[in-house]
Amino acid sequence: MLSVSVFGQSYKTAVPMSQRISASASLQPVKSGNHSLPVIAWGGDIATIYGDMSGIFKNGGANISTLFREDVLTKQVEKCLSGETPYLRGTMGMINAAADAFRAKGMELVVFYGLTWSTGGDGAAFRAGKSLKNAKTVIAQLDGPHMDYAANMFANAGRLEQIQFKLVTDLLAGVGFNGPDQFVKDVTMDAVFAITPDILTLTSNGTVGTGSEGSVKGATMAFTTKTASRIIFDVYAVRKDYFDTHKEEVFAFASALMKSQEALQDLIKNKSSRQSEFKQLMTKAADLLLADPNATPTAEAMLGDCTFIGFDGNYSFFTGKGTTRNFKTLNSEIQSSFSKMNLLDEPINVLQANWDYAELKSGLKYATIDVTSAAPAVVTTAPKFDANKVAKVVESKIAAESDTWDEEGTLYTFEIYFQPNQDVFDIANYSADFKEILRLAQTNSGAIVVLEGYSDPGAYLKAQKAGSTIQELTQIKQAAKNLSAQRSNNAKKAFMTYCKQKGIAFDESQLTPVGRGIDAPKYVAPKTKEQWLQNFRVAFRLKQVEAENLDFDPTIYK
Repeated sequence: MLSVSVFGQSYKTAVPMSQRISASASLQPVKSGNHSLPVIAWGGDIATIYGDMSGIFKNGGANISTLFREDVLTKQVEKCLSGETPYLRGTMGMINAAADAFRAKGMELVVFYGLTWSTGGDGAAFRAGKSLKNAKTVIAQLDGPHMDYAANMFANAGRLEQIQFKLVTDLLAGVGFNGPDQFVKDVTMDAVFAITPDILTLTSNGTVGTGSEGSVKGATMAFTTKTASRIIFDVYAVRKDYFDTHKEEVFAFASALMKSQEALQDLIKNKSSRQSEFKQLMTKAADLLLADPNATPTAEAMLGDCTFIGFDGNYSFFTGKGTTRNFKTLNSEIQSSFSKMNLLDEPINVLQANWDYAELKSGLKYATIDVTSAAPAVVTTAPKFDANKVAKVVESKIAAESDTWDEEGTLYTFEIYFQPNQDVFDIANYSADFKEILRLAQTNSGAIVVLEGYSDPGAYLKAQKAGSTIQELTQIKQAAKNLSAQRSNNAKKAFMTYCKQKGIAFDESQLTPVGRGIDAPKYVAPKTKEQWLQNFRVAFRLKQVEAENLDFDPTIYK
């Protein structure tokens, strides 16, 4: 494996995992009896620890003897190849990377269970003046969760092939050769992807880095997975030979994992009356995941970094019903990006278990989907944002920050166009546009999507040249604003209808329509009809709102 020495350490050069595992690693039969199970330092694994601690695994026939933490994916792969355990633990990106090594040995992997989405635990810091649009050198951990993350964000920005990734071996600041420390030392690096606590340190608690206390002067936190909340997906996978011969056992393990998540949910809900049990779990989690049994506050905080998906989320993810962020989509995105990043040589056949979900649902109390229905319901959730509050914040920001609004806090912008005097958006004509907007919005489900309606300023300029009064010009401007607001609202309605027709559960509170009228036309003085028509548009602008208190909290309105 190639490397480039910097400050006495070596950045790693991406090559497929089949070329990086030990030369002595060979495919051996899985050992008989109970198995050890890998976990990684992630909040979602606390449910797994609880399943082991509470006896759910043992009573459910999961055939698990011990848990062991292994954050180095190549070591996990070597243990699994050798038959010490049939299981692998990682993100979808990590499993795809591992699948390359298994393919080289004539074996496939089966993803059979989804644990969590990262919804705040991971982030990115950019050096002053750098962003998704112009960064060129980016640090991430090789085989870590941020390979999925960085690949997706830059691919959606259309810039993945322009990025030079500098890969490190370790995840956490202060541990080995890691990204945060290198970002401080190596001023040639434009950005780093890391866990959110380290990103906060680099940016002086999420503001602008001062250059002191471990921060980088001028660095900013661009976004975290609180915004980009449907990218890093944590799963368990199993060797296909073991799955084929022990399907009932793997099914029992998946069922036990789901029951463990539900039991953890109940424990957290009632922790005031079950303090002793909760404390025992946090101590075990801190010991196993953090190598420090006294780090219980950190272990508990890790629960807030992710969202457990339970039965409903597993059903939706693996069947693809109700969401674009599913098994097929993530595999396709990851393999396309990893091929460009030289982490894969060719497409890999990563399989899924295709469970009988009606059977898997048995014994669960928080599973809501009727999987026996001819048209199964999609997963629905409560509105994430308070629409009225978001609308007020957006309007005030546009008014106060008109010069910076388009860029500041904007992740992606997608525009659709309409004809003069048009105010209806026929889905048949906009389905391709809506498909792409839906993909971006669901990928970044923690962002708000501002639908900005625009009008051409021609009528206003014509009246101005004709000597119209201030009052008349104001009326023309307001009429254009009203018309553009109507168009953005109609675009929202058409988009929601499109989602419904596709069977997608989309959170309508994520959409905020506004009318910008003749403000900020694409062409103030269009010279061609084509330029003129581009002034008639609705911009779907995805905005990061992590710094704003825009999450819906009903208590603040009482």
